[in-house]
Amino acid sequence: MRPVIFKTILFISAALLFFATPGWAKSKGYCYIVCYSYVERTAFFSPIIVAKVPSKSYSDEEYVTDVELIQQLETQFQNNLAGKVNLDAGRYTISARGAYKSEAIARAKLQEERSQYEAKGYKVKIVSDFAFVD
Repeated sequence: MRPVIFKTILFISAALLFFATPGWAKSKGYCYIVCYSYVERTAFFSPIIVAKVPSKSYSDEEYVTDVELIQQLETQFQNNLAGKVNLDAGRYTISARGAYKSEAIARAKLQEERSQYEAKGYKVKIVSDFAFVD
């Protein structure tokens, strides 16, 4: 009786590992962060950031981004800016964008959004030395 139980447990474990692994898969996602102020008429953009994201997707352009990654991106960018400029957090909104499936898509989205802010008369600055630490 014991060999049957052992074989059953072994079979179930192998099946779980085989079928559950694709759900744990990670992909490269390309993100960027925007920090803008309607009052200051200023927008800060991060460079394109590469991050590991779940492979889950509902579109041809983006992966589903988890909340924890978004919070990490926004917090690190805010801390980076606070060390460089006198950033009044009450006047600025920080928002992570992405995770796009390719760097080309992310660059196009960043450029499009940057152009929209420039067209509205914002001073747009790229924070080129920002590096995300996962």
